[in-house]
Amino acid sequence: MVELIVVISIMAVMTGLLSLGVSMMFSRDSNYVAVRIDDALTETRMCSMSKDGTFTFDLHIDSGDPKGSYVQIMQSVSGGAPVEYKKILLDKKVNISVLGDGSDLSLSDVSVEFDKSKGNVKKINGSVTIHDVYTFRITPQNSVSKIKDVTLISTTGRHYTEK
Repeated sequence: MVELIVVISIMAVMTGLLSLGVSMMFSRDSNYVAVRIDDALTETRMCSMSKDGTFTFDLHIDSGDPKGSYVQIMQSVSGGAPVEYKKILLDKKVNISVLGDGSDLSLSDVSVEFDKSKGNVKKINGSVTIHDVYTFRITPQNSVSKIKDVTLISTTGRHYTEK
């Protein structure tokens, strides 16, 4: 009887460790993508305020192939055609959605332009911002419990990743 109790307790501990490992594996994908989006927002904002030209953060969400989603930082000088400054692949199996003040905007592409002097958000998708808070919600395809949010405050241009 004692041996049976010991075997069952060892199996319970092993099952707990296995489930913890699996959940950590799925949360890594959403963390990876959230950090990449946050870093690209930072770089775009800094370039906008310190370099010549207009810089935009372009998030392309490929819902058909989540590994096909990417971020581009585009630069245009003196009203010329935008040129790719940097491209960051988000090659993880996640779903990305964009929320404006908490409601889903159902966007497949997002373009953010920062003001050169203040660093606040000047335009979203070519229009003046209409929401105070934009949230990029990253959800792993295999688990809904490990959602990561990157929040962008349009009035200040500040952004942060939810812990």
